[in-house]
Amino acid sequence: MKNILSLYHVLTRNAEMRVPTKGERGRMYISIGIIAVACIMLPCCFIVGFISYMMTEALKIAGNPGAGILAELHIMSAFSVVFGMLVVFAILFFSSDREHMMPLPFKSHELFLAKFLFAFMAESVMEFLILASMFIGFHISYGFSVTGVLTGIVGTFLIPMVPMAYCTIIGLILLVVLRNVKNGNIFNYVSTVTLILFTLLFLYSFKDFGSISVENYVTSLSDNSNMFTNVLNKVFFTVPLLTNTLAEGGNLLYLIVYILASLGVVGIMTLLSHFTYREALYTIGRLGSGKKKTDIRKLSETQRSVVSSYFKKELLVLLRTKAYANNCVYINLLWPVLLVAFILYYRDSENFIHFQNLFAGYSYPRAYMIMTIVMVLLAFIASAMNSLASTSITREGLHYDLIKYIPVPYSTQIYVKGLVAMVLAFPPLLLCDIILVVTFRMDLVWIIYYAFITFGSLIATTMMGLILDTSHPHSDWDDEYSALRGNLNTFFNMALIMVVSLLVCAIGFMLDYFLGIGIVAFHLYMMIMVGIMAAASYLYGAPKTLKNLEELE
Repeated sequence: MKNILSLYHVLTRNAEMRVPTKGERGRMYISIGIIAVACIMLPCCFIVGFISYMMTEALKIAGNPGAGILAELHIMSAFSVVFGMLVVFAILFFSSDREHMMPLPFKSHELFLAKFLFAFMAESVMEFLILASMFIGFHISYGFSVTGVLTGIVGTFLIPMVPMAYCTIIGLILLVVLRNVKNGNIFNYVSTVTLILFTLLFLYSFKDFGSISVENYVTSLSDNSNMFTNVLNKVFFTVPLLTNTLAEGGNLLYLIVYILASLGVVGIMTLLSHFTYREALYTIGRLGSGKKKTDIRKLSETQRSVVSSYFKKELLVLLRTKAYANNCVYINLLWPVLLVAFILYYRDSENFIHFQNLFAGYSYPRAYMIMTIVMVLLAFIASAMNSLASTSITREGLHYDLIKYIPVPYSTQIYVKGLVAMVLAFPPLLLCDIILVVTFRMDLVWIIYYAFITFGSLIATTMMGLILDTSHPHSDWDDEYSALRGNLNTFFNMALIMVVSLLVCAIGFMLDYFLGIGIVAFHLYMMIMVGIMAAASYLYGAPKTLKNLEELE
């Protein structure tokens, strides 16, 4: 056990970005951290707890109060499998430190368990807060008891363990079965496949109700007919044991069995790793031998400008690195896809048609105000979530020296990194603007207005991300997923952007609600405010990022 904890301590040293605590940067990060906790983490926990409370209240009336928390824990377990899969693969199997770790005088199961514990903690910290909020919401509705609180505490920390163990077992089996595979990309698709399977199962569970709605979902939970929950009762068989402790009036026997069953799954995983882990690492070492070689002469045939060459380099790194492609590039395409899916599903509903009719002939000006607020919030939040700007220097990792020594001025590098973020984020958001304008039969001139709003919002968000990441990049990371997951600049950027965007929208709405400034003045205000934010962020951010790069060691 001592060896496992020692290895775990070594692994955690590079797990998260070390935030400065002294000087101007220390004060800045402390202030941003307070804003992030107050404006993102606490509201998210409150919303989750409130949903858990309301679902329990609804199911109490139906006589099955424990069905709500059971369904919530299953959903969290499914998410743990989907998002934990890539984390497990990256840390336990594909991390670059495996060549350094394997020759050390540790047993294979010690190295394996240290990495599993590291992956478990790295992936589950935020999940602990969400789970705690679920249990608190449940207990506020159902009632508190000593056994119930104890069950909630145990469940908060153990619920993610079984899904993470499943991910690890899947990885070990794949590496044994596919030991002769020459391309490691197949392992990246497992997470996508599991997401599709869970999503199809959830949608199929509504087949007997005719439509997907909250009412139908609660009804299926109340009579235990929900297929999604019933199937996951067997997949995550430990979860019903835990919820029985809550629903059966605090029977400790269920809690003890739950703990033993969870540890049993981890034990099976550990036993399997004893026979397969070292061989799995050897298999990974053989991957990639089938890659095509690049002809250097072809690369040198075409001469490009410094800007276009550096732009191509940034774009290729983002697209060819799986972690960056999924989390920074393809996430931008998710917004128009989700928007189209939402419109197609609700287009025939009475409320949707009524809202659509409000735009006819400017009969209800506040409908346009609501749409503008949605556009502004979407532009700010979407551009912050893709983390393109807030990880621009972090992505360089141990190759950070290239920034300093390649014959490309800092100003050009910053310009290109910002340009890449804008180019990848703007078209999908502009497509969202067009879809909404066409769907709600607004005049086409609104596309131009929303394009300006979106573009200005992107400039402000991009410059804020660049300022934060040049101030203190997280460059000492082991793999690309750690670079994204451990970079607090993304989290801080999102917090600041959410506060600013909500404040701007709230002021505009109150000006109309209390002073009645009208639709023209409201949209003029929004355009001016976004323009000021974009101009101010650029005028302040451009010299600030250059200064930050010059001061970095």
